[in-house]
Amino acid sequence: MKQKLTLFFTVLLMCSCAIGNVPFAKRLDGEVGTKATILDPTRYGNSGDLIRADYLVSGEGFTHITINGNGDIIQHWFLSEVLPTHSIKEWVGKCKIYYVVDSKTNIIKNWGYDKDSNPESCRDWL
Repeated sequence: MKQKLTLFFTVLLMCSCAIGNVPFAKRLDGEVGTKATILDPTRYGNSGDLIRADYLVSGEGFTHITINGNGDIIQHWFLSEVLPTHSIKEWVGKCKIYYVVDSKTNIIKNWGYDKDSNPESCRDWL
């Protein structure tokens, strides 16, 4: 009985962990339709700090805003950078995203990967 419980909790724990680009994208998809909390560019206090061992550093955070042709606010975010010391070279690069925010309601309409971004470097790391 004890082995069955241990196995059950091990499987449960493994199923609850989400690592990779797909969980990252799904998490951001879930933010569409919610209110943007930050409307002015600010910087994270830990910019450039190591996040995971020696291969992942934090980005600059909310870097700047632009306005598109519809008058929507485009928030540009530099979240993190996977360094070339990482063993999986496809993940190496910068994770940069943008949010399209309605200027009247502050609701996030869409998001995407910004220029000079490597989508594979945008991952949930657990």
